[in-house]
Amino acid sequence: MQYSSDPYEPCSCGSGKKYKFCCYQKERDLPLERFSTHWVDAESPSETDIFASLKAPALAESMLLNSKGLRLLAAADYEGAIKLFRQAMLPGVEDFYSPANNQALCLYVTGRLAEAISVQSQSLKDASFPNPFGLASLATLHYINGDEALSRQCLDDALKLPMPSADACIKVCEALARFKRHQDILTLADASPYRSNLDVCFFTGVAAANLGDRVRAQQDLGRQKESHYKSDVIRRYRAHLREGTAPHTVLGDWPYLYSQEICPHALLEVEFLDNLKGWRDRRVILDVCEVFCNEKPSAAAEALDMLENILHPDAIPFLWKIANGSFGPDEFRIKALTHLQHAGEVNPGQEVEVLIKGKREKIILNGTRLNPEFRFGGKLPEAVDAIYTKASMDMHKKKPNWAVIGKVFKCVMNEAPDYYPARFNYAVSLLHQGFRDEAEEILRALIQEQPEYLFAWANLLHILIGKECLAEAEKLIKKAPVPEETHPQAMAAWLVAKTCYFEAIEDDNSAADCIASAYDIDPDHPAVQAMYDEYWGE
Repeated sequence: MQYSSDPYEPCSCGSGKKYKFCCYQKERDLPLERFSTHWVDAESPSETDIFASLKAPALAESMLLNSKGLRLLAAADYEGAIKLFRQAMLPGVEDFYSPANNQALCLYVTGRLAEAISVQSQSLKDASFPNPFGLASLATLHYINGDEALSRQCLDDALKLPMPSADACIKVCEALARFKRHQDILTLADASPYRSNLDVCFFTGVAAANLGDRVRAQQDLGRQKESHYKSDVIRRYRAHLREGTAPHTVLGDWPYLYSQEICPHALLEVEFLDNLKGWRDRRVILDVCEVFCNEKPSAAAEALDMLENILHPDAIPFLWKIANGSFGPDEFRIKALTHLQHAGEVNPGQEVEVLIKGKREKIILNGTRLNPEFRFGGKLPEAVDAIYTKASMDMHKKKPNWAVIGKVFKCVMNEAPDYYPARFNYAVSLLHQGFRDEAEEILRALIQEQPEYLFAWANLLHILIGKECLAEAEKLIKKAPVPEETHPQAMAAWLVAKTCYFEAIEDDNSAADCIASAYDIDPDHPAVQAMYDEYWGE
């Protein structure tokens, strides 16, 4: 069973309650009221007691609002919780930092990273009480925002403070885990009053395993209960420790965090998917990709698409680690090599040793760089380009007049005889008018004169398939070049044509692979969508 990695996810025991307000409390045998600020160990001083020393008239109201906010948060009413946490931040009780910590957490998990940073930063400025939880949270927020230096500074500042609660200690351990600071986790836990806390023991157990101290790792992970939200990970790690093996992970280490802990999925949807350029240099994308691969090795190759054009300096070593390793299916390592080739780290024709079908093999990666700005045939004169562009758009109407469109392309051919895309489009117009032989003659000439023009190869392949000349079609596929660079639509067209060939010879596996590659390149093309759904749709 997969247990929740988020304290505000439904508890895996099936109660319908959030984990924080269900099994988390049951493990400590504490009533809900004790959790109005932070979770605490039953035998450790409560932060509530610390805040009680404040001589502020508004403290009781602020704590009550914070407690109500936590209840809404437990019900996944994040917007309602945020409102209450804001109301709880009353003038004169700035040292009661829990509402700010909780508000920043809600903003973070709902995808509002900049606002979460602002709230948490201001609270740390306003409160005089040490707030290691807040500093660790801010370290995480800055890390995801791409400011690793500031993140490390916040984390180092948190380590200088005493831990006022187990929750604060856990939060700092979580931030340290992002940086793989295993020894710092052990040092922090051993110096705190929360050494025996079960969640702290999870972090120390994994840290010990990463440092090679299997005795301590077995001891600390062995303290966990079956109800722990990471019991699946703990069970697996304990088995490896007993057998003297290690988890089969991308980097060969013992990971701490689930993908939701690395970066909330809502934040990925809001920020990463809509602002890819803004995330290209952030280390967190490597972390997300790594944990996705670890959690679902069969889809690891697909997860690597997240790293296309990523600029972080750790991306290249990460991809080489994958390419040289043994994790995941063969296509995972090939995909890593393809990304390395696009980044200029592997040259076309370069021999690379990689694990294929269980054996180390030397392969030559013949890849093609896909460039949406790539232009075929140079530039047309402005007046000619205008009529060519209009005719190209007319080709995509519901009922194109192919005879008229063909005449336009023939006119462009006369005005710019070296502009071979016009000859190709004229051939397409002939095909639609039923003049297959004339179109085939043009296409055969084009692949001789412009061998890297994949559009011509694709349409010629379609003609051969239609004529049931499958032996010649096979030879055409084997003869087709692998251009160093081309337009994505040209590559997608070629892959669609190859899909049709594999369908014709009833090789469904190869057809499915081809259309999957075409879909990765041009998912919005109607023909690609239809064929992809045929093979991969639910």
